[in-house]
Amino acid sequence: MGNADRSFLVAEPPADRPVSAVIMSLHGTRSTAARQARLTGFEGISRSAGAVVVFPEAIHPIGAGYEWDHDHDVDFIAGLATELITRHDAPHDRVIVTGMSGGARMSSFFAGVHPELVQAMGAVAGLRSPSGAVRRSVPILAFHGTKDRINPYGGSGTQRWNESVSEAAHAWALANGITASPTETAVSPTLTRTTYGTEGQPGEVTMWTSQGAGHTWPGGHLGLLLSLFLGRTSREIDATTLIWEFGLRHADDP
Repeated sequence: MGNADRSFLVAEPPADRPVSAVIMSLHGTRSTAARQARLTGFEGISRSAGAVVVFPEAIHPIGAGYEWDHDHDVDFIAGLATELITRHDAPHDRVIVTGMSGGARMSSFFAGVHPELVQAMGAVAGLRSPSGAVRRSVPILAFHGTKDRINPYGGSGTQRWNESVSEAAHAWALANGITASPTETAVSPTLTRTTYGTEGQPGEVTMWTSQGAGHTWPGGHLGLLLSLFLGRTSREIDATTLIWEFGLRHADDP
C-alpha cells in the first residue's frame, strides 16, 4: 500500500492571487473526491477567497467509492498537506482539514496524530475523540443531526462508532486543556450550538446539533434518492462557510 498510486482533486485560485489558506476535504465511506466536491461546494471558496482546496481519495475501494484506512492514509494526508503548504507558500504552515462521515473520522484521527499541520478541524456527521494525547491544541468545529441513522448521535456501541458526539466533543475539549463546562445556545427550535472555551480562543471546541437532521452536510446538495436514504439536510446553516470562517478565526493560534 505504501507504493500505491494516490488520487486527489485540487481547486486553486488565480496565479496572481496570494493563497489565503489550504483546505483538505475528505469524502465519506463509499464516496469519492468528486462527490465530496459536489456535496460541499468548497471549490467556491477557492474562487471567492483565494484558498487552495484539495479533495483526496482514500486507499481502499469499497462499493462505488473508497474507504479511509487510518494506518495507511495518515501518511498520505500528511505528505499531501506538507506538499501543498510548501508549493503554495501557505500562511501559518497549516491546513484546515475537514470531512464527512468516514472522512470526519479520518480528520479526527489525523488532527490528533499531526496537530502541528492542522489550523482547524471541521467534522460533519463523524466527530471522534483524539486517539491519544494531543501535542498541540486543535480548534474543533463539529456538525451532527439527531436523526443520523448511519452514525447515531448517541453512539451505537460498535467499535467504529462507540461514543456519542457529545462525548467526542468533550474529549477534544479536555485534550485541548479546556475543563470548564460548555456554553449551550438554542439558535432556533431545531438548532443548538455548544461551545467549550471562548469563541476564537485557541483550542475552542464548538458543536452544532440539528434536531431531526440525518446523515447529511448542512447546506449541502444531495439528490432525491440519497436524501430519502440519508435523511433531512439542515438549511439553517452552511457547514462549508462556517468551517471556512472558523479556520480563519484560528489562523494565528500558537
